[in-house]
Amino acid sequence: MKYLAFVVICLALSGVAVALAGSRTRNQQDGKVRTRPQMLQAHPISAATSQLQTSRATGGAQLELCDACIQVSVIVINEVLNIILNEGIVTDCTTLCGKLPEKLEQEVCDAACIGLGLDEFIHIIERVDIDPIYYCELVKLCKIVDCQGQCLTIRSMHVAPAQVELGGSVVANVTFEVFNTTGTGMTRVDIYSRADPKMLPLQHDFLEVGYDPGLYEANIKIDTQEETQFWEYRPGGYTVQVWFCEGECGSQHPHSKIYDVRNGTFTITN
Repeated sequence: MKYLAFVVICLALSGVAVALAGSRTRNQQDGKVRTRPQMLQAHPISAATSQLQTSRATGGAQLELCDACIQVSVIVINEVLNIILNEGIVTDCTTLCGKLPEKLEQEVCDAACIGLGLDEFIHIIERVDIDPIYYCELVKLCKIVDCQGQCLTIRSMHVAPAQVELGGSVVANVTFEVFNTTGTGMTRVDIYSRADPKMLPLQHDFLEVGYDPGLYEANIKIDTQEETQFWEYRPGGYTVQVWFCEGECGSQHPHSKIYDVRNGTFTITN
């Protein structure tokens, strides 16, 4: 039954990642402006091989399914939970998922619900709250590897250039070392305005599917032209905060913890 559920969900999720990438949300709990998870381009600089890279070569479909599941579940979890809370008893998957506004959401919801069974699906939705990575681990589309002992340490972080004109770009260069194999998680990048502390921070999440032990380097580009309904770059100082986490950063669910966090700074000139 579990294998059947996996196959059904895979069929519904295949090909949806591109359609969902890049959209933004505002978290209702902490107010941060965030984008939906992308893939972090981390490159090994020692003899180790990144699972993220090897997955693309030998198991890219599984990586894409994990990514797609997370993208869709960000929407589906909240909407299905609202339906359950507002309408009470639901008798079948078709009725429940048919209440979602978009066809893609209905298909992904229906695939998971039919594959897992209505009761188990509702139990998972209520239990995972709004943690998409944990949800996708429960429905077997993202792998679980509970890293033990010393897992990952950020060795260095530099933001360059230190000063940039408004509209230009800076790059946060992060070197990190992995000591024990990690599983599905994320790299979170929070950007804070030091000139205007009241401005809500901008947040980008990058999906990780796991690393083998080794030394890695990632270059994270920050474009100061980026502007949203809740965020606008202005002249002044900024703090870039980079987190490496198992599961979703800050989640209280199983298979979740913070590996390490590091800050860097840059200044925007007129």
